[in-house]
Amino acid sequence: MNHIPHLGNLLPILSADVIARYHRLKGDEVLFVSGSDEHGTPIEIEAIRQKISPKELTDRNHKIVSELFQKWAISFDNYTRTESPVHKEFVRKLMLKIEQNGYVFTKEDELTYCPKCQRFLPDRFVEGKCPYCGYEGARGDQCEQCGRLLEPTKLLEAKCAICGASPIIKRSKHWYFDMPKLADKLLAYIEENKQFPDNARNFSINLLKEGLKPRPITRDNKWGIPAPFEGAEDKTIYVWFDAVLGYVSATIEYFKKHGDGDKWKEYWFDKDTKTLYFIGKDNIPFHTLIFPALLMATHEGYNLPWNVCTNEWLIFGGQKSSKSRRIGVWIDEALEMFPVDYWRYTLISIRPETKDSDFTWKIFIEKVNSDLNDTLGNFIHRVLKFINSYFESRIPEPTKLDDLDNKTLDAIKNKVNSVSEALSKFQLQAALREA
Repeated sequence: MNHIPHLGNLLPILSADVIARYHRLKGDEVLFVSGSDEHGTPIEIEAIRQKISPKELTDRNHKIVSELFQKWAISFDNYTRTESPVHKEFVRKLMLKIEQNGYVFTKEDELTYCPKCQRFLPDRFVEGKCPYCGYEGARGDQCEQCGRLLEPTKLLEAKCAICGASPIIKRSKHWYFDMPKLADKLLAYIEENKQFPDNARNFSINLLKEGLKPRPITRDNKWGIPAPFEGAEDKTIYVWFDAVLGYVSATIEYFKKHGDGDKWKEYWFDKDTKTLYFIGKDNIPFHTLIFPALLMATHEGYNLPWNVCTNEWLIFGGQKSSKSRRIGVWIDEALEMFPVDYWRYTLISIRPETKDSDFTWKIFIEKVNSDLNDTLGNFIHRVLKFINSYFESRIPEPTKLDDLDNKTLDAIKNKVNSVSEALSKFQLQAALREA
């Protein structure tokens, strides 16, 4: 919520919309939820730059983005926000539950601190070089290039993201999620889950084999959900522990709004329910490790992610689309230039399912002119002209089918089955080609 999304940000949401529509057409019971991720250091940093409060920034952007998703014809059942009271209360209760179950401990950390700004530098408040791949634009929480989860103190050539000063090290007490206690369960869960795509499975298994580390739950910043632990009154919850729990709280909120407060449990405890998550590849560890671990730690039997449907990067001008680096086409500007169906069709047709995909204006123009205007448009025009010329502009009454009609009908049914099979495997490009 620090900026308007770009086309790369939209891809997982658009993909989820396609699959939600497909399952609704099949008659399946579908709940499609998401929300504005309002907490974390990117919000704070952008608010500082704009000289407004984080709440003012997210209030404004949530309204804008919600309206944009409607214009993009995204068929959410509930698009919520992490500032909602339902979400905050759910996060608070779950954190206390996992603490009660023995998965939370405290320890003093040596953390980056800016002497000039006089503040701790969690996550994206500190930037530097990735110690693993050498990428120079890495942040204190994750390297955008290699996807590794990081700690600010591990960055090379670190500097404050606000003033550029070199940080010093200062001690602070923090609350940790003891993920190593769940390592064996997580490994078994991932290895047994045959639906996971290879990139998500392999990336997660490699992290597990390297050895999970306890992850800090709390942060020394003011913007976020207040940490509920005794003695943590000046701390907030790390945004990724907060954000992934939004899938559950969005479901709770939806059914509360519709007067059926307990129905959410069918989606999160009924073992016939399948939960699908559409994400960019940089979000894999949060959905295959951190989120399942949090649910496991409650001991309440939550449904774990059944599948994570990932996409690779959308490349623009030779670089990965990026909100923070202002690289890409923004979803508000896109709709000012061309109709939404042009964009939806093109993005699905070039969806980076197994490797990075280039977006260029040449590709966009070719997709619109060749596929939509020439092929589809010409087909519709010829059908309408045929009806006008031979049937006085009226759809004729059906007659008994001859052999050619039956063969045509069979071909259509086979094509529908091929499209359905591709969509059931989340192969959206293949489904579009078959159609």
